[in-house]
Amino acid sequence: MQINPVISFKSRNSLIKDADYLRRTVNRHFPVVAYSKAAHEAWPEFLLIKKFKEFILSKNKILLDYRQDRRYVKNPFTWYKNILYCISKEKIGACAEQSELIELALRINGIQNCGKASLVDSAGNFLNHSVAFIKTDNNSKKTIIIDPWLQDCGYIEEILCKYRNEYAKYFKRPACGTGLKLVARPPKKLTPEQMEYFREKYPGLVIQKKLF
Repeated sequence: MQINPVISFKSRNSLIKDADYLRRTVNRHFPVVAYSKAAHEAWPEFLLIKKFKEFILSKNKILLDYRQDRRYVKNPFTWYKNILYCISKEKIGACAEQSELIELALRINGIQNCGKASLVDSAGNFLNHSVAFIKTDNNSKKTIIIDPWLQDCGYIEEILCKYRNEYAKYFKRPACGTGLKLVARPPKKLTPEQMEYFREKYPGLVIQKKLF
């Protein structure tokens, strides 16, 4: 596989297609059920069914337990191992876990100018939603957003517009206003040996084609 540390110029459609190809490949090898999203989509009919609601809550409790285990983890290697174990063993994850996995896959495949970001409204409130991103050049408008929870990819302005409109129903706080933005999170550093560990143990994260 050819590693590409710097994104080269390609057409808009090619860049977005590559980003979505990586998202779909990771999802195929690491399928998860986002029960928080299922709860949104099942409201109100299914959540009025007691057994269904209890099932959703029990799965979310497992996810919260894994997050509690990660709460005080300082070592990035241990952090990613916890996420991969949760996703591989329990087949559950929400936007935070899915975005971390996409970011790790990007880095494993040689994309260095990538990261994870959180959605913030105009008042500075975090909207409890995370995505992965790729900076294609110095123009922030050309930043590609990969949202594995909503199964979408696009340039930042396009994705933010969707958050304000068709995806607004998924947020507890209204995702509206021109001040809506994504704030990058500090990257978690891994050594070359740790990166190689994840490549070997989780080959589904390695994309078998040239990207970007």
